[in-house]
Amino acid sequence: MYILFLYLVTFLIGALCSAMQQYIDDEEIDVRNAILAETRWAVIFGAFVTMAATATLPWNMWAEMCIAAYLYILFAVQLPKRWANSGDHQAGVHRLYRIVRPVLRILALPVRVPTIVKEEVREEDIREMLSEGSDIDTPKKKWIQNVFEMGDTAIEEICTHRSEVVILSLDQTTAEWRQIIHDNRHTMYPVCREDEDDIIGILDTRDYFRMDEDVDQDTIINNAFDEPFFAAENTKIDALFHQMTNRKNYFCIVVDEYGGMTGIVTLHDIMESLVGEIYEEDDVIEPKEIQQIDANQWRIYGTAELGEVEEALGLELGDEDDETFNGYILTEYGHIPEDGSQFELDLPLMTVHVKEVKNHRIGQTIVQIKEEAHGKTETSH
Repeated sequence: MYILFLYLVTFLIGALCSAMQQYIDDEEIDVRNAILAETRWAVIFGAFVTMAATATLPWNMWAEMCIAAYLYILFAVQLPKRWANSGDHQAGVHRLYRIVRPVLRILALPVRVPTIVKEEVREEDIREMLSEGSDIDTPKKKWIQNVFEMGDTAIEEICTHRSEVVILSLDQTTAEWRQIIHDNRHTMYPVCREDEDDIIGILDTRDYFRMDEDVDQDTIINNAFDEPFFAAENTKIDALFHQMTNRKNYFCIVVDEYGGMTGIVTLHDIMESLVGEIYEEDDVIEPKEIQQIDANQWRIYGTAELGEVEEALGLELGDEDDETFNGYILTEYGHIPEDGSQFELDLPLMTVHVKEVKNHRIGQTIVQIKEEAHGKTETSH
């Protein structure tokens, strides 16, 4: 008797689950619960039918399993789905759902399975993977490392120093502007009043050269000037990159804590900090800052980092206040040399022949290492 009751319940549950999957919105019921309830009822049904069949047909276990499977497919799958799809039962299904909802919820109680928590990949983990070696080739490794360093590096380290920036002044004539632009071939030029720290705009030569040659300064200011964008020299590269892209700025004036101009940074400079030097067709490729001529002779430019010079020469040179070879030479020389001058500086470990001075900065030098320097180096080792 109770087997017939199981078949009836199975039919009702199968019909209700099938109809619910077809008619009831996801907002009213999670259809997955219906599927889960139907599946779990199949297990319960199979267990009870097997127990009953074992009592009535103990002579053939395989027959019991086949009969139970056939009856379940008939009463729980085929007939319920045929009934659910035979007509518009939506109203009836809703009423029936309200009645048996507690039973379905019990059958569909979630099984607590431990959730696998995905570990977040930290910057330190990626750095460690890169340092230990992986299948990533060397250029890509360098790019990835540069991405992380953008968040740690101040824009002061990549900016073009003010001594190398070509600045236009309102005190100059438009003819002088045109000659300066012709001689330097940059796309954008900062424009100042009397003081170079007082930048009032950025001249965009793409707009400037669309004008007639005889236009006055006010017309140029109104039609070819961009609003200057300023950033503090301690701003990190990645932060400046987001600011410039959001504001659609290509050109940035870098200022110190007192508002004085430190230099300029462009999006081109930021991209070079990520992927390395990017040369354009008309760029003059600058020589390496440190070049070895022979065993004891080097060609070193003033812009070279002092730490790199010390590493190349194998010597300890200036104090910690000097960041570049230019700073070290000027400290040892004791005063600022005149542009175009050449001089020789005799130091304890080397002799420095300064071949070029431009904008009061040391350019090319020839460094001759003294024999006693090698003795001190070997002793220190």
